[in-house]
Amino acid sequence: MKSKKVKKLLRKYCDFWVTWLGLKWWRVEIVFERGRTAARDGEADKAGECFADWMYLRAKIQFWPDVMTHLTKSEIEKVAIHELAHVLVNEMRAEGIDHEERVVTGLEYAFKWVRDATKEGTWPN
Repeated sequence: MKSKKVKKLLRKYCDFWVTWLGLKWWRVEIVFERGRTAARDGEADKAGECFADWMYLRAKIQFWPDVMTHLTKSEIEKVAIHELAHVLVNEMRAEGIDHEERVVTGLEYAFKWVRDATKEGTWPN
């Protein structure tokens, strides 16, 4: 698959999952970088990275499409979900239980939103 197709899929999956992970109130920026085709410095083939500012509900997700050209559509979707999930838990890097409690409360709302959508038949197929 070409890098251009990977970008198109990532945009589609991110647009979908921002809603279904309960991140609509966040400002999530998706950016694509070039030049990374394999692992560096002993790390796994990193396909994306999330930078979140939990205090102001802003996040930037950087993807390297060239790393994902060999992946299936389902695997590319998993990469998108994985990076968006970092937005939900990023605050847990801060010290103190208060941050963990706020993050878990956000997850609670997101999971309930998904369950309710499936019960009401509004989950997109």
